[in-house]
Amino acid sequence: MSMENKRILVGVCGSIAAFKACELVRALQREGAEVSVAMTGAATQFVGPTTFAALTGNQVMVQQFPDHPGSGVPHVEIAEAFDLVLVAPATANILGKAAHAVADDLLSTILSIADCPVLFVPAMNHRMWNNPATRDAVSRLRGWGRPVMEPDVGELATRHVGVGRFPEVERIVSEVQNLLGMSQSYSGKRVLVTAGPTREPLDPVRFLSNRSTGRMGYALAASAKDAGAEVTLVSGPVDLEAPIGCRMVEVETAEEMLAAVSRELPEQDLLIMTAAVADFQPAAAENTKIARSAAPASIDLKPTPDIIKSVREGFSGTLVAFALQAGDDLEPAWEKLREKGADYIVVNRYDEPGAGFESKTNHVWILSEGGGAIELARDSKSAIAREILEHLAKDRSW
Repeated sequence: MSMENKRILVGVCGSIAAFKACELVRALQREGAEVSVAMTGAATQFVGPTTFAALTGNQVMVQQFPDHPGSGVPHVEIAEAFDLVLVAPATANILGKAAHAVADDLLSTILSIADCPVLFVPAMNHRMWNNPATRDAVSRLRGWGRPVMEPDVGELATRHVGVGRFPEVERIVSEVQNLLGMSQSYSGKRVLVTAGPTREPLDPVRFLSNRSTGRMGYALAASAKDAGAEVTLVSGPVDLEAPIGCRMVEVETAEEMLAAVSRELPEQDLLIMTAAVADFQPAAAENTKIARSAAPASIDLKPTPDIIKSVREGFSGTLVAFALQAGDDLEPAWEKLREKGADYIVVNRYDEPGAGFESKTNHVWILSEGGGAIELARDSKSAIAREILEHLAKDRSW
């Protein structure tokens, strides 16, 4: 979506990643946003205010009490002037201040007043990110509805590799679009999303599973919540934080997921089956760890429950299935759509770079039981999730 006529304040803090805010400002401008910048004193040690003034064409705000104050109360007027405040990079310092109502410089004061959406984009050393005080601040902010993005994993300024790297600019822009543009088209709707893999135990320490990270399902749950839905997320084992405001049901096996879906489904308007449910499970799981010396020559398998087929007949709402395949021949997906009795099926590929499992981006097709098909170009999974939900809302006239 376009950011035309949207006013965004970028708050730049004292991190080596401050120089990346220059690229971010340009990316926001390309989307049509009017951008201004506020900097902490520490940020000016990394990038000069003149740089941002040249990029934005606007005066850069640094001092809470400027040498030549004007009339009015500047920090209040600033806080009321924008559609969104984007703190990027956000340091552990600013996260702690924002979480505990500390307002001792211009940016922290603006954050204590702003009632528009605020998005924090952390960038810091991995030890800082994992510090209990920082984790507490992040939890507080998210709990209050002020989203904090997960930083990327990669090489940091100290040459260590870990979590804390400034996220890719396109990912940040996608999150900004989400905060500015998601309609409330799902207000009053109840949505059930399944996500992640299932694990089918072979013995107490081994299992059959797949490479699903759960990102697509979690993005759909978060987007549905942002669009006004009451969301229940049934999740297999993943390494992701629960989307804010979603009711979580954690499961491990396909049978547990079927039981959870069956229990929750009668109250739902929309079921989105994103989970990568294992197709097979060991015919008999051992109660103790199988010793190497006793390893069987083969493992007998049996099919896991087909969750969609099991619940379809008794569900009168809208059902969305997911299909993972190789290649772009959609005929197998059409067949699966008919076989499952789904209203829609979302197809993505496991053999395409930047799509499918273990990727932060995706490229999908949406097929409908009425015969329609649309392709969504590769984008972040958050952006793909919004587009899927927007298509369903428009197609179902919600």
